[in-house]
Amino acid sequence: MRVELPIVMCMVVAGLAFADDPAQAPAVAQPALTQPALPGPVDLNSPGPERLIWNKMPLSIALPVNRERMVSFSVPVRVGFPSDLGKDVLRTQIVDGTAYWTAYKAFPVHRIQVQAIGSGNTYLVDLSASEQTGAAAPVEVTLPENTRKTGDGTAAIGAAHSGLSGESQVKRPPQQDYVTLTRMAAQHLYAPERLLRVPEGVYRLPVVQSATSQLIRGGAVEATPVIAWRSGALYVTAVKLRNKTFDDLMLDPRNLRGAWLTCAFQHARLFPRGDEKDTTAAYLISDRPFEEALDGR
Repeated sequence: MRVELPIVMCMVVAGLAFADDPAQAPAVAQPALTQPALPGPVDLNSPGPERLIWNKMPLSIALPVNRERMVSFSVPVRVGFPSDLGKDVLRTQIVDGTAYWTAYKAFPVHRIQVQAIGSGNTYLVDLSASEQTGAAAPVEVTLPENTRKTGDGTAAIGAAHSGLSGESQVKRPPQQDYVTLTRMAAQHLYAPERLLRVPEGVYRLPVVQSATSQLIRGGAVEATPVIAWRSGALYVTAVKLRNKTFDDLMLDPRNLRGAWLTCAFQHARLFPRGDEKDTTAAYLISDRPFEEALDGR
């Protein structure tokens, strides 16, 4: 059962706002949209990739400080981190089977788990960062699916001979569209728990629930990220909005700061501070995590 919630949705494209109409929105919005860029930058002058083979021994990967290093697996993955590797220590972005890691400070070896989406196989990585680590060459990890042996004892590398990568042969979860992601986020805030559903290919992300007055120009609205998800190259964040003034406020997506692909307001009007309707929610979709999109990075 799908819960339909009344939300005021706007497509922010090329600085313009369009009212949401499920029958017309794709025809209006699609021509102006471009594919989201992958996280970067990647050093084009770096040496060739470092290749590692998983043989049930933890993979040792060292990161330089304040330089991004790209680690590619041959399948889509998710990564689990210990609590002491927070966002002030390590930035992590994952696009399908590639992890983009940037260490903001040195840290000793931490063993992390990398899980292949679909098969559920888990691989161990000993990750560390040091000021003395100068190399930031990309890392390519070959997983068992690409090193299985055939009946005559030779490696099964048909993908390489056919010109196809192992990653391209793996069925990736679908990337959900803007409307599906927005409705899902709204349901998680307003629908009964028994009716909540997470579409295929959507994964929960950690989010810092810190209030800011920078999201909406004028500083009259306090914004607090509540919950976030990712689907492919898209991020959706549900944000609580609270009126800080004693006047009625109308919400306008053109007043948003940041790099957003779409926005949707649960209600377009905020009543004065202290009223039971002085709070609502916004659903923001971007091609990067909330903090980075807010900064416009």
